[in-house]
Amino acid sequence: MAEVARIAGVSTTTVSHVLNKTRNVAPETEELVRKALESTGYRHNLAARALATQSTDTIGLAMSVVTNPYFAALIRDIERHLRRAGYTLILADTNDDPEVELDVINHLLARRVSGLIVNPLEGNEELTQCLRKLLDEELPIIFLDRRSTLPGDQVYSECVDSIHHLTAHLATQGHRRIGYVSGAMREMSAQDRLTGYRKAVAELGLATDPGLVIAGESDEHVAEQRLVEHLASDEPATALVVSNNQMTLGAMRAIRRAGLKVPRDIAVICYDDFEWADLFDPQISAMAQDAARLASSAVELLLARIRQPDRPPQSVVVPAAFRHRDSCGCAREKHQEHGKADNVQATR
Repeated sequence: MAEVARIAGVSTTTVSHVLNKTRNVAPETEELVRKALESTGYRHNLAARALATQSTDTIGLAMSVVTNPYFAALIRDIERHLRRAGYTLILADTNDDPEVELDVINHLLARRVSGLIVNPLEGNEELTQCLRKLLDEELPIIFLDRRSTLPGDQVYSECVDSIHHLTAHLATQGHRRIGYVSGAMREMSAQDRLTGYRKAVAELGLATDPGLVIAGESDEHVAEQRLVEHLASDEPATALVVSNNQMTLGAMRAIRRAGLKVPRDIAVICYDDFEWADLFDPQISAMAQDAARLASSAVELLLARIRQPDRPPQSVVVPAAFRHRDSCGCAREKHQEHGKADNVQATR
């Protein structure tokens, strides 16, 4: 830094301000420093800075990312917002396993991250205790995509009313035996979505056969096999609500294996839109999460928490939007004429 300062004709303090963006520097002075940095090949020692400032300007993200394109879009938007704010993202894949999530959180903490964004899983006491301890220590944490029972900042999509909306939409087409492909119950979002389905079944007087709830475990292969078995039963569903996009792929394969056609033999509608949903024949009707808004809200809350560690926790519930296509078995024009809402607003 002393050599950079000598070449630029400024103080080492000015060089530090340019590198760390801790104070506004005149544009012409900053340009001199930048040129001196290039000529010397200087690289900022972030490890040394972290020791001095107790901050690494890095954010850890613990999330299952391997197979679901929805998460890929979410991570892309989070990284873009953090980069603009001067932070670097460190991504750790949890594989949707509570023990793995605990392990990767501890690894991120060992890197002295300035904050955490966590896709929380329930049902593991050690993980819960770890997260509760971090909240008590006022480490900035955001629970993203899934609602948590812990008292921290949270950003997630509306689930209950959205699934109710999808189930009710199928009921308007005359379906009474509406099946539901559920996710892994260790996820609060899966529990909320099942609540929305059961609420619609009760309110609309639909069939309550326990066999209509098919445990897909948030896995496309499990969902495929379980649905193959269901479709071979004596009284299978005439319509399906599938509670995430991965399981929708398995559901479509199961329906094809059963020799059935969508929507002629069975109507299908799903929570979680995906890029190729309109490439299926028929095109898949789906409830779309707003990944861009989820990402921006999560980063906004995290930065606010970093600036003010003792602020009260906040929850942001992002509305989902209905993408009405063909697989539900009704004409889009008819749907629009009857004034069905395309946006499902958060009510909590």
